[in-house]
Amino acid sequence: MDDTLAVAVHAARKPEPSAGGAVPALRMPVTGGGNSTGVRRAVFSWSLEAGAYLTELSLAAFAVLIHRYSGQNDIALGRVLDPAGVAVIRSRVGTDTCLADLAASLEQQPRPRGTADLGNGLRVGFLSGSGSGQIPAISRDFDLLLEVAPAARFTLHYDPDRFPHEVVSRMAANHQALLLDGARRPHAPVHELNLSERETRFLLEEATATARPYPRDTSLHSHIEAQAARTPDAPAVEWRGTVLTYRELDATANRIARALLAHGVAPGARVGVSTARTHHTVCLLLALHKAGCAYVPLDPAYPADRLTGIAATAGMTAVVLDDPAGAGEWLHTVGATPLPWSELWEKARGERPDPVDVAVSPESATHMIYTSGSTGLPKGVVISHRNVVALLAWAWDTYDQQDVSRVLFATSLNFDLSVFELWCPLTMGGCVVVVDNVLALTEDPGLRPSLVNTVPSALNVLLQRSAVPPSTVVLNVAGEPLARELVNAAFDSTSARRVFNLYGPSEDTTYSTWKCFTGPLTDQPTIGVPLPNTVAYLLDPAGRPVPRGAIGELHLGGAGLSTGYINDPERTAAAFVPTPARLAHPGVNTLYRTGDLAQWTEDGELRFMGRKDTQVKVRGFRIELGEIEAVLREAVGLRDVAALAVRRGDDTLLVCHVGLEGDPVTVDTMSAHLRRKLPHYMQPAKIVVEDRLPRLPNGKVDRKALAARTVDWGTADGTGYAGDDPDETVVARVWTDLLGLSRLAPDLDFFSVGGHSLLATLLAARLGDESGATIRVADIHENRTLAAQAALLRRARERTPAGQSATDTATRLRAVARTLHESAHGHGVPAAAAAVYADGTLEFTYHGTDDTETGPARSAASRQRVTCVTKALLAFVALRLVDRELIGLDDPLDGHLPQAFVRRDGRTVSVTLRQLLSHTSGIDDSYEVWHDTDHQDLAHYLATFRAYGQLFEPGEVFAYSACATSIVAGLIEKLLGMPWRRALNELLLTPLGIQEIPESGTAEAHYGDVSTGYLWSETSGRYVRHAPGPQTIADDAAGSFSICLTLPELARIALLALNDGVTESGERLLSAELAEQMRTPQIDVPGHHFMHAWGLGWLMFGPTAFGFNSNGSGHHNFIQIFPEERSFLLLLANAYPAFGLYEDLLRAFTGEGLIRTGRGFGMELDDCVGVYASDGYRLEVLPGPERLRYAYSERRRDGGWQLLDEGDLVSSGAGGFTSMSQKNVLAGSISFIPTPGTGTPGFVRIGQRFTRKVR
Repeated sequence: MDDTLAVAVHAARKPEPSAGGAVPALRMPVTGGGNSTGVRRAVFSWSLEAGAYLTELSLAAFAVLIHRYSGQNDIALGRVLDPAGVAVIRSRVGTDTCLADLAASLEQQPRPRGTADLGNGLRVGFLSGSGSGQIPAISRDFDLLLEVAPAARFTLHYDPDRFPHEVVSRMAANHQALLLDGARRPHAPVHELNLSERETRFLLEEATATARPYPRDTSLHSHIEAQAARTPDAPAVEWRGTVLTYRELDATANRIARALLAHGVAPGARVGVSTARTHHTVCLLLALHKAGCAYVPLDPAYPADRLTGIAATAGMTAVVLDDPAGAGEWLHTVGATPLPWSELWEKARGERPDPVDVAVSPESATHMIYTSGSTGLPKGVVISHRNVVALLAWAWDTYDQQDVSRVLFATSLNFDLSVFELWCPLTMGGCVVVVDNVLALTEDPGLRPSLVNTVPSALNVLLQRSAVPPSTVVLNVAGEPLARELVNAAFDSTSARRVFNLYGPSEDTTYSTWKCFTGPLTDQPTIGVPLPNTVAYLLDPAGRPVPRGAIGELHLGGAGLSTGYINDPERTAAAFVPTPARLAHPGVNTLYRTGDLAQWTEDGELRFMGRKDTQVKVRGFRIELGEIEAVLREAVGLRDVAALAVRRGDDTLLVCHVGLEGDPVTVDTMSAHLRRKLPHYMQPAKIVVEDRLPRLPNGKVDRKALAARTVDWGTADGTGYAGDDPDETVVARVWTDLLGLSRLAPDLDFFSVGGHSLLATLLAARLGDESGATIRVADIHENRTLAAQAALLRRARERTPAGQSATDTATRLRAVARTLHESAHGHGVPAAAAAVYADGTLEFTYHGTDDTETGPARSAASRQRVTCVTKALLAFVALRLVDRELIGLDDPLDGHLPQAFVRRDGRTVSVTLRQLLSHTSGIDDSYEVWHDTDHQDLAHYLATFRAYGQLFEPGEVFAYSACATSIVAGLIEKLLGMPWRRALNELLLTPLGIQEIPESGTAEAHYGDVSTGYLWSETSGRYVRHAPGPQTIADDAAGSFSICLTLPELARIALLALNDGVTESGERLLSAELAEQMRTPQIDVPGHHFMHAWGLGWLMFGPTAFGFNSNGSGHHNFIQIFPEERSFLLLLANAYPAFGLYEDLLRAFTGEGLIRTGRGFGMELDDCVGVYASDGYRLEVLPGPERLRYAYSERRRDGGWQLLDEGDLVSSGAGGFTSMSQKNVLAGSISFIPTPGTGTPGFVRIGQRFTRKVR
């Protein structure tokens, strides 16, 4: 016997026990039923009746406890005899063993003196002590030791590293319960003795209290029909750019259902599905349900023998497939009617779109999933409508509409994860995004899923490839044990807010237990708790519930449980067993024996602990190793066969060990036979031939010995790779990294030495990095050998001209489109629109709804407030007046608008139009000017500027004015004798074909059809609605210059700037000479190429002109023009702030962020320290250890200062600084400007505001 106890422990034993330290102990006074005296009497009475000592009775109860916790019928315990002696005693229990007999057998065993070797496993012992608290030193060698003292006093001594206190406390209570029940029933079988009332209540009541109401008498498709009625025009299915709305999906499915019935497919039939994976797949499956049929997935890639077996056992009457002629002999041998999809589709197009009149029972089958079988034949699990609806009822309560807005339908229909991916979103108003498999994310980031449902091994590849899009907010992980490190990596490198660990066999409809994580983990994850209406029991071999902390076989029952395997009563009876009477639970008459081992944790959750048989999970595929062995034995007459799942790095691979003993069977023969019989995921990565396999004493193959052997993954002949081809060397290096191979040959097949679909994805990425070109996963499958992949590298390089990126214009445009959806969704922006222009191609992308309550989708007709664009448009109109010679570019402006240029001291400031248009300028955001007073017209407003302390600064080379827009607008009105809005319409907007703006300043005139604005709320952590105010100067001077444009209109303006004042029709609105003069800014302020680097002259700035505006309306707009590349990027977002969204777009388009290369800083950090103030604002710059600190304040009406923000100033590398704070009030942009003629700062630019250094 193996003396190793299987009791679950918290951690491994430390190599050296602490010498002389105290051993934690838990004293256990015997109690029970509130009458400890009566209980003690019962124990002593039994001891007298049985003629046994209390110690023997206590030892017997302790042995039963360990039997229960280990699940073993034959165990070894240590009995401390004296300070230096331990005897090993055996405890064996059978079906009828009672506590009295067990106590007698333990007492009769010999007690040799000396120290016995208990091995390296768990050490459990027993001591008859004094109760003084002093125990022999040798007792410290035990992990768990029961001490029995006179007067029925018990103490459990334990290793706290292996047994947490709460676990020992529960074991102590269970020991008492077993002892007391045994005292009352000394001749009852020990497996019937009761655990503590608290333990029993948890196992039989609390852990199974999962009943919840759900629509158990409804069909699956009725819920999709109801959703179609609620949201008929919402997207339901998407495949490669084709989108079906719910109305279209429902109508199409109705048509196909009628066509199926017309072809003679009767309700209740089982119909095979073997078609290409498209949007039509979803329509077909829904149609089968509507027609009362069940679908049976038939993967065309499966071997013909396997398809024949599935079709025969399923009893299919028809098979829908793309090409009956290409199906092979298997279709003709099973007698099912072939239904070519093209004919069925053509028939369906002529049918009516209204629902078919077919009554479907909730017990009717929806589909069958075939799983691996140990006998060599797969098993068909029958799933009903009621089963699926029970699963969906949990999903409806667990996920919200945003979670399922775009669910990736990536799993093959042959596997049960597809059930969730299909029907969960379609019953919640989400969209099913159809792809071939989840690895499509590595090649098409435009899929934009909100939820990805996959297996851990595939998620690991996605994370390595950084292929989980920002749009993904939920990750469902199932099919394999989930490691803590993978959960943490998912939170570290994706936008996922929740990661679900989902467990469940196909026999219980996809998911049986669940656990949701919202952040990184410190402990290994559990599989959580049962789904509503699912019960879980952990039973020992006798069918008894194991105590919490012990390991038992997981049995499942409830609403999701299948009725069994189709046409397979023998295997159904073995796996689906009657619920034991002791576990009676309403409505749960059958339990499924999963073969999985688990334990209940202290928190009432389930922890997966492995398998009790040879079933394994490889990359999420459920595989019975016995099926692989059976196929080999039946084919080539082999008797000595053992299949194993072995770890290699982070991967799990199948290895077959074959003992030939002289049989003339080659590895190629065996591999060919396996390919004919088994699907690709069951093919061994390696077949190892040996003379004979190691055996245990009982004659069985010693699998542990095989697992311990090192597998040679190199070439069979050991010739190695010694070629001179540099591309083969590159491929060989990548193979070595991915496969761990030591010897390679040019003709070696990647998939014959451990390569598989997941590794092929990583290989494609690595080879793409090496070649600078795009390598597809399909290329790897088409070029399997090392030499072929080296040739693939050469061809990829040849396709990419020297100096040119493999990313072409079309790819850049698609990247922007994909990123807009992903990033807007990830950042929670309700609506956004982007325009990108490159190489003469202009593309628009729209996302979301302009109003989250009324729901109009963002489109080309959506209008948005673009306040700061007005100053650029007015600058353009002013330049047109220069072309008309109504004013000179270098004429002083004070002669035209004297009221605007008088300072507080009475001095008149002289400023030219060139100076005013040559640098950045905000929209009149002066604290002193617009906070208090409304003005009857622009002239009266300009007259108030003398009260504005900082009208023009710094003032020598350029003229900065926070009120420049008003000055230019006033100049236009003075020179043309018309309101500036009318001048803007006539001289610019109308020639560009842009809708005229209203001349009225009322809110109704401007905001009647504008997109709703949303402002970020720190308190609620989301964007909240904002109702725009009237366009008056008193409310907000910026608002008085606000105009509203659509994205195509803004794009026309950007094209005008890119073309130096020439319209798309070829009309020149600005002279070439003037356009050339205005193309270069007159001063280079540090940080100019970061943010806010656009002003009245932004249209002409080069080499990069960038501008954005944010305002109280909750809109955020970005315009960036790249004159040298003749391209631009525009973003209109109806939420503020949207910096993160624009940053993502910019990186997708250019590969760079907002901070771009500029000239160096050129000043010492200490010179920047000081106080800068004007215009009601103050910036205090403080020294820091490696960077500057700042505090930014606004003057209150009582004269004091209100702190707005504080944080660090970090050099941006663009001649300026980036503010780093949680609030980010300064929007990231601060630049120090030297006083003319000096090298020390005299001013600081804070966004669109300049302040002077005052100390």
